[in-house]
Amino acid sequence: MVAIFTRKLDDNLVSLTKKLQAKLYENSSKQLRCFVVFLTDEPAKFEEELAAIAVKHRLRTLPLTIFTGSKGPAEIKLSPQAENTVLMWKGLQVKSNNAFEAGKMDANAVENLVLGLNAILE
Repeated sequence: MVAIFTRKLDDNLVSLTKKLQAKLYENSSKQLRCFVVFLTDEPAKFEEELAAIAVKHRLRTLPLTIFTGSKGPAEIKLSPQAENTVLMWKGLQVKSNNAFEAGKMDANAVENLVLGLNAILE
């Protein structure tokens, strides 16, 4: 399972979601699941933008959702400095927790995250 919690909708996030969706197709027999949660204090303001991203980039099997509250779910304990947090787990064990401050999730980070899927696909 891969969960992405984000406070910013940008090209690097879109790139990661597109690559993860490809991995969902490639690994359908392994029950890989992914979803994106956009954290915002103004959910109504971003609903259309999120839907447009899903349509434009054909994100059919990777859910894009909104959580009301920029801090995120309290039980997840996301870093308040993180613009993007990517959690990967297998069963009940977290295999990786990657938090990226503003501007730090670049193309190289996206590639490393996709490569990191091996930890949960084995």
